[in-house]
Parts: sequence; structure tokens; C-alpha cells
Amino acid sequence: MSVEKLFVEPGARLSARAWTRGLAPSGRVALVSEAGAWRRFGPGVEKSLKRAGLKVHRHLLPSGEAAKSWDSVSDLLTSMLAAGLGRDCAIVALGGGSVTDAAGFAAAIYQRGIPWVSVPTTLLGQLDSGLGGKTGINLAGGKNLAGCFHRPNAVVCDPEVLASLPPRERVSGFGEALKYGLVFEPGIWALITGNWDALMAGDPALTGKVVERCAAWKRRIVDSDERETKGPRELLNFGHTLGHALESASGLGALRHGEAVIWGMRAALRLSHRCSGLKASFAAEADRFLATLPVPLPRRVDPRRLLELARRDKKARGGRARFVLLRAPGRPVTAFVSDREILRAVREIL
Repeated sequence: MSVEKLFVEPGARLSARAWTRGLAPSGRVALVSEAGAWRRFGPGVEKSLKRAGLKVHRHLLPSGEAAKSWDSVSDLLTSMLAAGLGRDCAIVALGGGSVTDAAGFAAAIYQRGIPWVSVPTTLLGQLDSGLGGKTGINLAGGKNLAGCFHRPNAVVCDPEVLASLPPRERVSGFGEALKYGLVFEPGIWALITGNWDALMAGDPALTGKVVERCAAWKRRIVDSDERETKGPRELLNFGHTLGHALESASGLGALRHGEAVIWGMRAALRLSHRCSGLKASFAAEADRFLATLPVPLPRRVDPRRLLELARRDKKARGGRARFVLLRAPGRPVTAFVSDREILRAVREIL
């Protein structure tokens, strides 16, 4: 089992010598990004890689979910081949979750696998999606339906890159972070809900605390269940069954991932009360906070379409939808949920 090294400190993205040591025997890397992340951070990271003695092949993916397609990954692999990059090279992925997902997938399949480094530039990427080695692309049937488990050699979380995040991206990131507070550590829920205004204002110290605590949980869970075969890693999917369904049904990109997870958690809290014994008082209290968050309503979708997508979720078995639910804060459980209960929860939140 490979365990990625984690670098969390201001300016970490510009210290490539530390996180590329022994990475690419050929001394060649593909620096993979997208236009927005490249414009803000790409030149500095490229200079740092060159100062570390590496030759850099630059490749830009499409922005957003468009990066996670067969065509965009094929273009990346073709460009690497044309540049003469072999099995002794590596990929450095600079960007949000779509970039790290697609570039990590490319690293997993290029010449049967090469090393890579994740340099997430979004809050969501730093505290969750940029860690753990789940890589992949979307298919017409839904999100993340093709991919590999391929952990990065290093994850570089630089708090400086979060300073200019727009409010919507902060909400999306902290939406995912709230999952950790419900499923694993209630203190994270208290930290976020008790300091919401300061976190939305970009308080660097508080943001750093949230990133470190969530990243620590992500690594702990992944270390115990790297390929999601033993159970613990599945628990990271609280709020994701219907969250992913909403993303797909609304049109990929219409909702940010963390926004969709917030909607999914609101449904999961209701299902947890009715199907796994979560106290009504806590379910209602948590839902009241989530309902105050400035998350857009998804485009009008048919609840039965969401049910169909939930049945295709990777946790489903035999066409039956399975959810991560709560018995109590910090006490998650997986359970099959009836179509009737799923439809009831969906109709209550939308």
C-alpha cells in the first residue's frame, strides 16, 4: 500500500524540490492544469519544478467537469507520448478536483502506471478530493463511473492559493468538510458551524485547521481501506448517493460538488432518522443549519430520475440503493433504503 506524503503549509506549491524528490528518474514531468488554475498559479509552480532540476511538459485540460472525459484524457496521453515521455516520467496535477481526478487517472493508465503529485488549488481538493487516489472520469450514465485507485506520491496543500476563492467555492468546500463532522468527528462540525462567517471571510488559520483535520481523517480512512473493499472508505460517501445523482440530473457543472453534497446530506439526515435511528432533534438541528447555506436549487429534476441514478451508484447491490446513514453523530452505518423512502426524502428537500 502506498501512502502519499502530505505537505500543508503556506508556499508549499513553490517548494517543488521537497515534494518531487525521487519522483521521476528521467527528470521529466507533465504539468497538467486548466486555464483558470494555470493563470493564477501555473507559472510559479513551473518555475519551481525547473529550479528542482526537472524538465516540464505543460498540458491544459478543459475547465470544470469537461476535463473528466475520455477525449480530454486521451488528448493528455497523446501529448505526453508526442513529447517523448516514458514510464520514468511523472505527472504533476495543478487544479481543482476535476484536474486531479483526470490527471491522476491518466497517470494510472499511461504506460501501465506512472507516479503523480496532486497540487489541489480548491478548498474541496485540499480537504478531500485531492487526496486518497480515487481517480476517474464521467460517463454518460453518471459521475466517476470509470477510474482507478492510484494514490499520488505526494499531496501539496498550500493555504495561500485559497485566498482568492469566490464565496461559492468556499461553500462547496466547507459543504464537503461538514460531512467529516457528521460521520467521523463532531468537533469538525462544531468548528465549522461555530465559525461560519469567519471561514467564509477567508480566515487563514481557521481554514487551515479545517483542511488539516479533514485531510487527516481522509488519509486515516484510506490507509485502512485503500480500494474500498473493507467498508471504512465507503463511509466517506455520506450525502454522496443523492448528491452525485443531483449533479448528473442537473447537468454536470450546474451544481458544484459540495453544493450537491449539501442537498444529499439533507436527504441522508432524513433517511438516517427514519431508517437508522438518528434522533429527530439532531437531524432537525443539522438540517436547519444546512438549509441556511447559500446553495442554489438544482434545475428542476424528476425524483424518479434521481432514484434511478441512486440505483446505479457504486454502493448499490443488485439494483438496490445503499446509503451511508447515521445512528448518531460520529456513528455511521451503511443500509439498503427502499424506493419509497428515497422518493419521500427527495420530495421533502427539493
